[in-house]
Amino acid sequence: SALVEAHSARIVHRDIKPENVMVRSNGLVKVLDFGLAKLMQVYPAPEAASGSNLPTATAQDTELTGPGMVLGTAHYMSPEQAMGMELDARSDIFSFGSVLYEMTTGQRAFSGANAGETTDRILHAQPEAIARFNYDMPTELERIVRKCLEKDRERRYQSARELLIDLRNLNRDSDADAPIVGPKTTPRRRATSAIDSLAILPLCNAGGDPDMEYLSDGITESLINRLSQLPNVRVVPRSRVFQYKGRQTEPQDVGRELNVRAVLMGRVLHRGTTLEVQVDLVDIAKESQIWGYHCHRELSDILAVRDEILQETAEKLRLKLTGEEKRRLTKRYTDNIEAFQFYLRGRYQWNKRTPEGFKKGIGYFQEAIERDPSYAVAYSGLADCYQLLAIYMVLRPMDAFPKAKAAATKAIQIDETLAEAHASLGFAKEFYDWDWRESERELTRAIELNPGYASAHQWYGFYFAIQGRLNESKAELRQALYLDPLSLSINISAGWPYYFAREYGQAIQQFRLALDMDPDYQLARYYLALAYEQSGDLAEASIQFRKAALLGEEPDRLVAFAHVAALANDRAEVDRLVDLLKELSKQRFVSPFRIATVFAGIGDREQAFEWLERAFEERSPWLVYVKVEPKLDRIRSDPRFASLLMRMGLRH
Repeated sequence: SALVEAHSARIVHRDIKPENVMVRSNGLVKVLDFGLAKLMQVYPAPEAASGSNLPTATAQDTELTGPGMVLGTAHYMSPEQAMGMELDARSDIFSFGSVLYEMTTGQRAFSGANAGETTDRILHAQPEAIARFNYDMPTELERIVRKCLEKDRERRYQSARELLIDLRNLNRDSDADAPIVGPKTTPRRRATSAIDSLAILPLCNAGGDPDMEYLSDGITESLINRLSQLPNVRVVPRSRVFQYKGRQTEPQDVGRELNVRAVLMGRVLHRGTTLEVQVDLVDIAKESQIWGYHCHRELSDILAVRDEILQETAEKLRLKLTGEEKRRLTKRYTDNIEAFQFYLRGRYQWNKRTPEGFKKGIGYFQEAIERDPSYAVAYSGLADCYQLLAIYMVLRPMDAFPKAKAAATKAIQIDETLAEAHASLGFAKEFYDWDWRESERELTRAIELNPGYASAHQWYGFYFAIQGRLNESKAELRQALYLDPLSLSINISAGWPYYFAREYGQAIQQFRLALDMDPDYQLARYYLALAYEQSGDLAEASIQFRKAALLGEEPDRLVAFAHVAALANDRAEVDRLVDLLKELSKQRFVSPFRIATVFAGIGDREQAFEWLERAFEERSPWLVYVKVEPKLDRIRSDPRFASLLMRMGLRH
C-alpha cells in the first residue's frame, strides 16, 4: 500500500529492503528512509505503447553519489538497478518481491559471497522454490513472488496497485484467520496441527498379475500428483517412493528415511469386474494409525474410489483447503472408466523411459482419446511420448514433433490450466521450432500452474542452457533435482550446464552420481566420456566411450566408437564408422549433430559443417546446444558458425 501511494505521487523509493520496513505496535506497516528516492517527471517510456506512462529514474544519481556508482542495497536491487539502467516503479516491485521472499522463507532470494557474486545471481539466477523452506505457503504466493522477481520488467507486475490486488485476493481466498505473511521476521506457520509432509508408498498389486501393475501403480501416481499440488503439504515425489516398490517395509522406517510426518500405504486387488482397495494412513511421530480405508467396488467405480481416498486423506491430514483447492484435488479429466484405464496403462509404459515403452504408451493414449476425445491429460501423455522418441533418436524429428505439438495444443484447448500440456508444448517449441520466446512463455506458464512439476523446471533449465545462460540453467535444474531427486533424466541433466560451462570436474561428479543410480544409463556414460575428453583425460574418455557403446543402440554404439577412433587420430576408422551411420540412416533416424561433433573434434571443418547443415535441415533436436557444446570450440571462429546461430535465432 505504501508503494502504491509513493508511485502515485511519482516517487520511486529505490532502496526497498527489510531495514526500511517497520511495524508499529498497532500493526501498521511503514516504509521509511526515502533518502535515495527520486521525484521524477513522467514521460513516455518504452512501455508507453501499451498505454501506460511509468515514472523513470536513473540508478546513478550524481546529486547523491559519484559518477559510475550504483544506488541501492545489493541483495535487493532489481537487475536494471544493478546494471545502472533507467528505473521505474517496477524496480521497487522487484525489491519488494525480494523482501516478500525473505519474509516467507527466512532466506534471501539472492545472496553471494560478495557484492559481485550477489549481483551476478540477481542478473542470472533464480531463487529456490518457497516450498523448499516453507510448505505452508500457497501456490498462488509462489506465483506472485516469481512474477515480482522476473528479470525482464515487462514480465513483472506493471504497477504496485496490480500487485496489491493479487495479494489481497490471496489473503481473502486463503481461509486463514490472519494474513498469509505476518509482521514476524520468520516464516509464519498456520495455527493448526496439520500434518505437513506425506509419503505415498506404491500400492501393492495384491493379485500378483503383472498385467495389472499399471492399475496399482497408476492409482499411486494419481494420488501423488493430486496431493502434491496442494500448497501446504510436502508430498515425496514418485521416483523416491517407488524405490520401495516390492519391498517389505515398516511405515516408521520409511517415514524416518524420507523425513515425513505421515505415510500412506495399501494394496489393490482386481478380480474380474470387482476391485478391492485398502489403504492406511500412519502418523510417524505418534506411531499410530490416523485412518484406514477398505472397500469392495466395481471396477467402474475406480475414479470414485480414488476421489474418496484423496478427500479423506486431505481431511485426516487436517489440511485447510480453499474451495478452489478442493475442486482441483478431485477434478476429473474424464468420466469414462475405459479411457482412464487406458491412460493409466499409457503412463505405466511412459514411466519405463524406454523406446518400447514410449511406443506402447502412444497406443494406450490413443485408445484413451478414442473413448473420450476431450481427455486432456491423455493428449499431454501422447505429446510426451512422441517428443522423447525423437530425443531418443528413434523417430525422425519431422515425424515426431509435429504430432507432439498437435497433441499438446489440443490438451491446452481442452484445459488451459493443464501444466503438463504447457510444458510439453514449450519443449516442442524449444527443441523443434526454435521459437525461444514462445518456448519460455509456455514453460513459465507451466511452472506458474504447478511449481512442483519437476519436468517443467528441467526443460526450463534446458532453455537457459541453450541460450548460454548457464547460471540460470544450473538454478532451474537444481530445483528440478530437489523436486525429483531420484529421476535419472534430471540427474544427468543437472550435469549439463557444468559441462557446457567447461567446469568439467563438477560435470564429471554429477554424471558419476547418475551412474551410481544406474550403471547402465547410456546417456550418462556418454556425457561422462565427453567431459573426460574435454578435460584432457583421453585415456578415461576412451574407456567410458567404449562402455557407452556397449549400452547404446546401433547409432549410439557407432557414434561412441567414432569418438574412440577420433581420440586415437584414426581417421580411416572414423570414416568407416560414419559410412556405416550413413547406411543406417536410410532405415532410421541418426543424429547428424552427433556426427558433426566427431568431425569437429578431429578438426575437419568441412565435414563438421556439412553434418551441422544436415542437422539444421532435419531439425535435429540436439542441434539446439550448438551455442554451448565444447566439442565445437575448434570451429567457432568460422563465419559459417555465426551464420548457423543467426539462422537458429541464437546470439553469437
